[in-house]
Amino acid sequence: MTLHSKPANSSGKQIHTPAEAEIRAIFAHRNPQMPARALTPLAKLVANFADVVAGLAVDQREKIPTSKTVLRTMLLKAARLTTEPTAGQPGNTAVEPAVERHKGTGLGDLLSLDVGRERLAQYVQTCPLESWAGPVAGPGEIEKQLHVARSTLNEWHRRGAVIGLLRGERKHVYPLEQFVDARPMRGVGDVAKIAPDERAAWLWLRQPHGRFDLRPPLDLLKAGQRDEVIQAAERDFV
Repeated sequence: MTLHSKPANSSGKQIHTPAEAEIRAIFAHRNPQMPARALTPLAKLVANFADVVAGLAVDQREKIPTSKTVLRTMLLKAARLTTEPTAGQPGNTAVEPAVERHKGTGLGDLLSLDVGRERLAQYVQTCPLESWAGPVAGPGEIEKQLHVARSTLNEWHRRGAVIGLLRGERKHVYPLEQFVDARPMRGVGDVAKIAPDERAAWLWLRQPHGRFDLRPPLDLLKAGQRDEVIQAAERDFV
């Protein structure tokens, strides 16, 4: 698989990283009315912005305003500057852009590792796996519910026929929606092989898609429309 071989959608934009795929899935979930062609460039913009900010020094990051109003003004100014004529071109009326200067408060007192972790924990909100993955079960539960032996399930997972999601560091659980008549649904494994990882694949399969009339790809797989789903996955991930 070559990352630059095909566009992700009709807009010609590409998704190269798992981060972009996850951000796109989140936007699709929270903004189901947004056209599919607008999701990929928006995800790329957010992912690139996050990468740039993460690469700055601490004192540089502190100078970036967090106010939505200020950020919006700065982005609009930047967008206008890219369309203005350069110096020496006819009709040039370029004006020195206004610069908003902000002074940070500095790093403050250094904190111990324990205090730092305690403060970070106050901002972290845990999200149950089932809140985005739907019903899941471990090998033991699947053996009881679906009468699928653990060895068979492990072999399906090893071959990439089913998607397993990590719960904790090493324990895998399996979304139950991918099984039909106690067997892997056709097409799920194909998407898992195209996506950057199993988590991104399952997120993509469960999110409503504009090209499918806001239906999740899982619905199409259940209806036997495997080829359409695989083609869409290749546009979004490859």
